[in-house]
Amino acid sequence: MVRRVLASDESGNVISASRPVVVGNTKPINGAMTILNPRTGQCFIKVIHSSVWAGQKRLGQLAKWKTAEETVALVRSLPVEEQPNQLIVSRKGMLDPLEVTMLDFPNITIRGSEMQLPLQALLKIEKIGDMILKATEPKMSLWSCYDNWLSSVSPYTAFSRLVLILRALHINNERAKIILRPDKNTVTEPHHLWPTLTDEQWIKVENQLKDLILADYGKKNNVNVASLTASEIRDIILGMEIQAPSQQRQQIAEIEKQAHEQSQLTAVTTKTQNVHGDEIVVTTTSNYETQAFASKTDWRLRAIAAQNLPLRTKHLYVASDDISDTAYTYVLPKNLLQRFITIADPRTQVAGYLYGMSPQGNDQVKEIHSIVMVPQWATHLQVHLPDKMPSHEYLRDLEPLGWIHTMPNEMSHLSPQDVTIHARILARTADKPKQRWDGEKTVVMTCAFTPGSCSLTAYKLTPTGFEWGRENQNMSMANPEGFSSACFERVQMLLSDRFMGFFMVPEDNGVWNYNFMGPAHRADMSYGLQLDVPREFFDEMHRPNHFINFADLEADAGDEVDLEDEFE
Repeated sequence: MVRRVLASDESGNVISASRPVVVGNTKPINGAMTILNPRTGQCFIKVIHSSVWAGQKRLGQLAKWKTAEETVALVRSLPVEEQPNQLIVSRKGMLDPLEVTMLDFPNITIRGSEMQLPLQALLKIEKIGDMILKATEPKMSLWSCYDNWLSSVSPYTAFSRLVLILRALHINNERAKIILRPDKNTVTEPHHLWPTLTDEQWIKVENQLKDLILADYGKKNNVNVASLTASEIRDIILGMEIQAPSQQRQQIAEIEKQAHEQSQLTAVTTKTQNVHGDEIVVTTTSNYETQAFASKTDWRLRAIAAQNLPLRTKHLYVASDDISDTAYTYVLPKNLLQRFITIADPRTQVAGYLYGMSPQGNDQVKEIHSIVMVPQWATHLQVHLPDKMPSHEYLRDLEPLGWIHTMPNEMSHLSPQDVTIHARILARTADKPKQRWDGEKTVVMTCAFTPGSCSLTAYKLTPTGFEWGRENQNMSMANPEGFSSACFERVQMLLSDRFMGFFMVPEDNGVWNYNFMGPAHRADMSYGLQLDVPREFFDEMHRPNHFINFADLEADAGDEVDLEDEFE
């Protein structure tokens, strides 16, 4: 069975679009998309007129999607019996656009290739280059890249010869053209792309092109060409990534070293007893179960990383894209935000309730005056808060404005876990007049830890989001059923140093972090509040179990009799 394959390449698009050639002005020139059938040598070249790029940004991305659209249009125009069985894209970045646009052809396989086929070198041929540059509108043309080769050689040989020529043109255009014309009597037929040569002449030309390619590789990688194996030469010509011999020898040495270490391991004998009292003797010679366990979430490493959090407070970024024009504007004092970031953990979420009020004469602005740290424990996805809402005399004149929490990574939208938590609080406080959350006034503020900085965004739930979040029970999936961007909308948020805010913490020694003593935290727990600066995430009071061993040592030492010092 003969399989029909098309090789697609968008490099013509990218060269002329994302990096336009400037000739007296900054106007991009025409580009081209090439699609090659390696069995027959048919090459479809679609000219992409420069008017496509007019006024466009992100030209590289546009080129990929434009190539995918033109590829689908070509496949759709072909008769069913001529449509390919598979499409091989020369660049991995083309996979996603093609998979999206080729949904109407489920029987066509789309896959990438490790070979970096230099199909863009076709544009360096005068006939094709002039046709592309002089085109005044988009048009499709069909070329034969094999000329009349298939009358004397197989498609495999013809494809290998084409790759040799294109690779050489890509490396050294002038030198390759000289090699392709062995003598002054060599002619190129008007309907051919390549010079007309005999089989013996083609063999000499192919060897010279191969030497040109290998010499360039040896010069760039400081490799002796004579030391390359036949498989390595083939991979170089096809454009596959290969390692230098020195790197290969280094990897081989490391593998041999590991094998040597395995052979030098001493036998470890372990004696245990089962529930029946039988003695079990196990002897192992491998390093299995002999290494100490090290968790990726080791709290010690995270505690050290948390020491750099104060540096992030110098680079704060507030998202201001796609904000709602009708919602309130929220002003957060910098002293609250800086302390909130400092007491956090880079991986685990930390949350606090927001309380504030509107300044006189401006009801559309909400100034946040307090962050209330309640008992909590969390993961990197969500935070667990008690059902009881904060209550204190210092909060009587303030209204609840929502909650704020940290995130280990920045997201372009509000997470479904946050939507669910916010909706549940709205529903839980609906029948409590003094603690009731207003859906139009309360927001979710996210503080994401981006490299060397923090990004802040504020969201308000829509009625759709409230209904969905109140009914949602799936708190583990990143995109549960029914969740969409219609569940929330961004609101305006500002930072200010014109006024200061204060913190409220639990009365129990200010302990708010229950991540190291999880069983002590319950959803129905009660707590009091006091005015204080919150403790840091890894404060000693938050992890008492880590000090139990020291306490036991001190207790044992107290039972011993002190020796009397004769020199006092």
